Amino acid sequence: MSSITNPYTPAGEGRASEVEARVFDPKVWAVRYVEIPSNMQMRVEYSGYNALYLGYADSGLGISASGWLLQKYTYDASGRATLRQISYDSWDDRALTTYK
Repeated sequence: MSSITNPYTPAGEGRASEVEARVFDPKVWAVRYVEIPSNMQMRVEYSGYNALYLGYADSGLGISASGWLLQKYTYDASGRATLRQISYDSWDDRALTTYK
């Protein structure tokens, strides 16, 4: 049986830093990943019950200013999300920007 060690507490190097301890979750043996920080604003455009576009930006950034993290969702005929694409632009230009 192989020995698995916490990557944030290397053997012989002491304890993990406070930041390392906060991001590593030993219950699932993984690093927690937070996509959107809590100090950001979020906007959503819906079509019926489905979100078509989600946008995230620093609090206070205007909707016409570039710097928004934009997500575009595509749905199948049953209304299930099948594709999420990302771009960076202004919220106002969400329908015009190029997504990857």
